[in-house]
Amino acid sequence: MVNDKNMNLRVAGRSDPSSVAGSAVKYIHEGFNVSLTAIGAGAVNQMLKSVTIARSMAASGGKDLYFVSGFATETINGEEKTAMKIFLKS
Repeated sequence: MVNDKNMNLRVAGRSDPSSVAGSAVKYIHEGFNVSLTAIGAGAVNQMLKSVTIARSMAASGGKDLYFVSGFATETINGEEKTAMKIFLKS
């Protein structure tokens, strides 16, 4: 989901962490503010793996990546769910 220079990547329990990490690093290099959103334990697990891999990818290019985490409320099929969000910074 793109909004101006903000990119929100939704992570599912079956997401490939390397693919999510690659997308995140690509968007950061393109000047986007990147956030990742996950709902559920499996999705949060994949999101944290993705952030760890993204940090390694960025480090190999000489950049340091860090993140801030928080919670958000997402509406899915008319039902409110609590999501975990990670905001990546370089």
